Amino acid sequence: MRIQKTHKRYVSSVVAGLMVTAITLTGFSYNDKTVTVMADGAAYTVKTHLNSNEGIVRNAGIKLNPKDKVISDSNSVQEGATLTVVRAFPVSVTVNGKTRTVYTTQTTAEELANELGFKAPNYTTAANGAIQSGSTVNIVRVTSRAVNTVDQEIPVQVIREKDDTMAIGEEEVVQVGQPGTERVQVETLYNNGNVIKTNELSKSVMTNMVPTIIKEGTREITTSRNVAGRASRSIVMEASAYLAGDGDGLGITATGVPAVRGIVAVDPDVIPLGTRLFIPGYGEAVAADTGGAIIGNRIDLVMDSYGEAMDFGRRDVTVYVLD
Repeated sequence: MRIQKTHKRYVSSVVAGLMVTAITLTGFSYNDKTVTVMADGAAYTVKTHLNSNEGIVRNAGIKLNPKDKVISDSNSVQEGATLTVVRAFPVSVTVNGKTRTVYTTQTTAEELANELGFKAPNYTTAANGAIQSGSTVNIVRVTSRAVNTVDQEIPVQVIREKDDTMAIGEEEVVQVGQPGTERVQVETLYNNGNVIKTNELSKSVMTNMVPTIIKEGTREITTSRNVAGRASRSIVMEASAYLAGDGDGLGITATGVPAVRGIVAVDPDVIPLGTRLFIPGYGEAVAADTGGAIIGNRIDLVMDSYGEAMDFGRRDVTVYVLD
């Protein structure tokens, strides 16, 4: 009877062992997934039952150095996941005058300092804070810190506004600016009494800054220089000035258009009516009027005011006939 019981126990153990083996093998097969590993510019496709990022990378035949990092595009290794090998690179680090080379995958001096155990407020220096292979990082220990509040001036801002009623080159100050004031809380970091860095902690405006506003002209002025290429000919003429109300007082020209600035009277035998002209000191004009005294090389210009007409007086001008 004892022999039979022992035999039954042995058979049961063998069966249980086979069942565990079958379940284990089935489980490995069930957990197989295809993963992509990116390393050194190449992509590797790996079919694995492993769940460790580093284990999968090594299983793909890729060597990992002590400071290299493996990152995944998912929280857990699953079908279709991508693992990326980030290679550590050398950086020269100086602390208290002593320099050594370390390998890291960090991308900023601050992150590297934290990795090395030099957490804020210890101060690091590196170009733009970013580091790469061959960068030099200087870590300065902060031995003391002070916080002060200072009032400082807000510089006057100059605002330029375009104005097409003013000629190019003309400017007009329409508002005179006044500086403002702001209260700034500043943190100063020291290393054995030497200032190594100041940080602005907060800022509040005490007095608003008033900007200076300047209008600048955008209207292009036509000159004899820039009309020369547009003119078909030029005539030296004796010029005078008149007002719209002169003559019959109706302010209507010989061609029937109102007499306004930009209308001039000519001898039609010299300059046909309707011709576009340019007169230096007056601007562009249209020959649209005549006059009993306007004979030959004479021209009469309509002005806006009596004062303008008197200032212009009588003078010789070069009249450009525009195409």
